[in-house]
Amino acid sequence: MALPSTDERYWLQIIGQMGSEVASALSAVQDDLDQLDPATPSLPSLPSLKKLQEDLARVRQIGMLGQQLARMAAGEVRQAPEEVSLTTLLRDALAQQKAQATLRGIELHRAMHPATVLLDPSLLHGFLVQLLDWGLAQAQDALSLRLELQGWPTAARLQLRASHPQPQALPPASAQALAWCLIEQMARTQHLPLTRQDGPDATLVQVDFPQTLASELDFDTDNAGEEASSLFALSQASRPLNGSHWLVIAAHRDLRAEVRDALRPNGMLVDFVGSIGEAERFCQESMPHGVLYEAILGGERMQALRSRLRAQAPRQVWVEISAEGLHCDDGHPTHDRPGRIGRDALGDRLPGLLEAEYTRSL
Repeated sequence: MALPSTDERYWLQIIGQMGSEVASALSAVQDDLDQLDPATPSLPSLPSLKKLQEDLARVRQIGMLGQQLARMAAGEVRQAPEEVSLTTLLRDALAQQKAQATLRGIELHRAMHPATVLLDPSLLHGFLVQLLDWGLAQAQDALSLRLELQGWPTAARLQLRASHPQPQALPPASAQALAWCLIEQMARTQHLPLTRQDGPDATLVQVDFPQTLASELDFDTDNAGEEASSLFALSQASRPLNGSHWLVIAAHRDLRAEVRDALRPNGMLVDFVGSIGEAERFCQESMPHGVLYEAILGGERMQALRSRLRAQAPRQVWVEISAEGLHCDDGHPTHDRPGRIGRDALGDRLPGLLEAEYTRSL
C-alpha cells in the first residue's frame, strides 16, 4: 500500500484533530447529563448550565471551522477581486475585536500605512478577522499590528506579534490549531504568502500581499529595472509624506474637514479625534509620525501628552493650528517649540510645512 502524500497527511491530521475535539466536548456534555438526577425534575444549577453551554459551543465552533476548511479545500470559494483598502478593512476588523481584547486585558498596538489591494473584499475581511481572533487567543498582554509597504514592485506587508511573556502552561487547544489551519487555507486561496514563528515570549506572523496596487505611477514590467528604480526614487522624493501616519486633534468638525481636504492629495494616513482624552486613548494603540492640534486645546494637559509621546518617539512632529491667520512657522526642536500655522493658510501651506518638519525629523 502506498503511503499518504504530504497533502493527504495534512488533511488526515486535521480530521483527526476535529474528531478528537468533538469527541472530547461531547463526552463532557454526556458527563454533565449523567450527573442530573432523573428523579428530581428541577432545572440544573446555573454553573452546570453554563458548563453545558460552553461544551456545546465548542462542538459548534469545531463544526463551523470544519465546514469552512472543507469549502476552502474543495475550491468552492468564488472570488470577485476588486480594489479595496487593506488599511480600512484591517481597522474594521480591529474594531470588531476591541471588546474581546478589553475583556481579556490585551493591549492593541497598531501602525498602519495606506495600502490598496486587488482582492475579494468579503474573503479578505474574513481572513483578517480570523487572523486577529487567533492572535488574541495567543496573546497574554499585547497584540501588535504593523502594516507597511515593502520593496519594488511595492507590496503591502502585515506583521502581527502576539506577546506571551509568561510560559504557556498548556499546549494550544485543538480549536486554535484548527483555526490556524483555516487561516493557512484562506491565505492559500488568496495567494498570500504566510509565515509564522513561535518564540518563547511571542508569536510572530507575517502576511505579504503581492496584489498591492501602486499608489504612484504604474511601470511597464518590460522596462529595465534600473529605470523603474530611479523613477520610484524620484516619486518618493517628490512626495515624502506618502505613507506617513498623522493624528489631528480638533474639537471643531469644520476645521477637521479643512485639514482633511488640505492633506488628501499627499497619500497620508490621517486619523481625527475631538479631544485630548481621545488622543490619549488613540496613542495607546497607535503611535503616529506627527500630531496636529487645535490651538484652543493647548495647555498643560496637551503639553503633558506631547512630553509623554515624544519620550517614546523623540522625532515625532507637532504642529499647532491657530484659529485664524496666514502665518506658517517652522518648529524649533531645541526650544521644544511645535510648528505653527494659521487656519487661513491650511489649504496652501500645510502640506509644505508638514513636509519640511517630517523630512527634518528623519
